[in-house]
Amino acid sequence: MSQPELMLFAREPIAGQAKTRLQPDYSPEQAAGIAAFMIRATVELAVSAWPGDVMLYVWPGTDHLLFHRLTNEFHIRLAPQAEGDLGAKMLDALCAGIARRGAAAVMGCDVPHCGWDVIDQANSWLARGKNVLGPTEDGGYYFIGLQEARPELFEDMPWGSNRVLEMTLARAEKLGMEFNLLKTLRDIDTAADLWLVAQKYEPLKQFL
Repeated sequence: MSQPELMLFAREPIAGQAKTRLQPDYSPEQAAGIAAFMIRATVELAVSAWPGDVMLYVWPGTDHLLFHRLTNEFHIRLAPQAEGDLGAKMLDALCAGIARRGAAAVMGCDVPHCGWDVIDQANSWLARGKNVLGPTEDGGYYFIGLQEARPELFEDMPWGSNRVLEMTLARAEKLGMEFNLLKTLRDIDTAADLWLVAQKYEPLKQFL
């Protein structure tokens, strides 16, 4: 069996468009710098911990210099995210990854502190035919890995709300699908998130 594929989701780290919830504690330029740091840290972690292919799916365009530096440095492939809401983007990427490798996962770039062990556990479960979810403390998820991309898990979902994880699990149960759950993490959206995560994840302290 081929190794599952991991697709990292990132948006261009452009001032005023990236990590806007870090403002006003940080300037738009600082927020974009933090976003760029987290993208690089996530790519570095994923490439070191994931045995299969890693791809970087980006939005709204693929031209940002950071993306090209990362693809050259870490020998990963770059792809544009599909149009539509987050669900449409993830469904599109997962369908493509599953077609290529038989199983695939999407992970955001908001949890660079997740650690090698979390990514290794996710890969192990996925490679053994399990579906995988990584819950976030705010009721969403930072990781989803599937054997089969079911549109029902992604359509008409209130993305960004605290009901995403609960609704995903409820829909999976109706479909007869089971998920193995990774450890719950705090994803970094706000200045408070950044401060709390930095207490345990040393590389972020430079931004405090």
